[in-house]
Amino acid sequence: MNSYEKYLADAGNSALTMEDALEIYNELIASVAVCKVEDKMDFYDEMIKKACAYAKIRNDWEYMTREMKIDADQGRTMKHNSFIDSVNILNRLITNDGVSSNWREKLGDERKRIGDFACFIAFITGISNR
Repeated sequence: MNSYEKYLADAGNSALTMEDALEIYNELIASVAVCKVEDKMDFYDEMIKKACAYAKIRNDWEYMTREMKIDADQGRTMKHNSFIDSVNILNRLITNDGVSSNWREKLGDERKRIGDFACFIAFITGISNR
């Protein structure tokens, strides 16, 4: 069975702790809040949608057969890439407006860690919409 402790042990140095994810997320939303770009929320909402889409397929992975995983793997990679792109686009939008993007530096460029952040965003989105 999965557990947070097992995740931390298996992920090693690339693990994104709940504390780190929350710090990064809070800095992200603070940056978006002070950004003066008119359509910033469109980019933010798109990132949230892509995070949730990627997190769903990652959660579904748990129950897929080997054959199902082979069929879904390309789509999973595409959703992951799309989420990473949306993070980078939002970051560019914010930094071009002169707002700090320390959150993006803290997140880093390791694909698995960014995917974990997508799952964290889906977690926050899910519990916030009850």
